[in-house]
Amino acid sequence: MRRSSRLVLPHALVVPAGAEDDGVVGEDSEGQEHGVEPARPPLSEARAREMTAELREAMDDVRRSVAALAARVRDAHAAPVWLPLGHSG
Repeated sequence: MRRSSRLVLPHALVVPAGAEDDGVVGEDSEGQEHGVEPARPPLSEARAREMTAELREAMDDVRRSVAALAARVRDAHAAPVWLPLGHSG
């Protein structure tokens, strides 16, 4: 059976989009009206494939980062790192 490639984030990591958030990361939208995007030229097949490969690579980076974080949290929990730091729990 093939596992789903869809990445599901814990609820705490999901930032809901609001009126002030157009969902585009790293793009300055000041001076643009909400809901109106500038016209874009059509993509070539080569560019579409390149962008798709970049998206896959970015998703793989996220999966690796989440796996590394999960492993570190498990290790910290197994070793009760909070006790030597003077915390009760």
